[in-house]
Amino acid sequence: MSKQLPNELEFPSHPFYQACQDIQALRAWVQTNFGLSCNGGNLWLPVVLTLKGPLYGEVIGEGEIANSYKQPVDFPDNQRQTIYHLAYELLTSLSAPPAVYLLQFSLRGDEVLFDRLWPFPAAPAIASIGVQQPDLFTCHWCCLTGQPIFDLII
Repeated sequence: MSKQLPNELEFPSHPFYQACQDIQALRAWVQTNFGLSCNGGNLWLPVVLTLKGPLYGEVIGEGEIANSYKQPVDFPDNQRQTIYHLAYELLTSLSAPPAVYLLQFSLRGDEVLFDRLWPFPAAPAIASIGVQQPDLFTCHWCCLTGQPIFDLII
């Protein structure tokens, strides 16, 4: 059973969704434009892209149990700036509409490794419930319905 939307399904951000599904092309773009290596990821940067610009959430990581997630994950400031800049440039280059995105990545020492961009609050966003106000699912709904979000509070 496929976990992807059918190609025939048309919706306003369909081209953006398709671009996010082309993981190899996104990885090639990141390697070309940022010189970052690409590999699997166990960390997610939430980006709430509002009409006024992006709000960056605290990094989400995998928990001790499979398919469990925790937020916030301690993340060094120098790497935080790299991942914020990557997220901003990637979303800008793809003309991303207002929504919640998860930029999946990992670390190898001090090196940031890009994995993929999720065009919606995927499973790791569950970690924001009861931890972040508003949680990422509420943020997504606000973005889709044009409601303002002023801050993300942990």
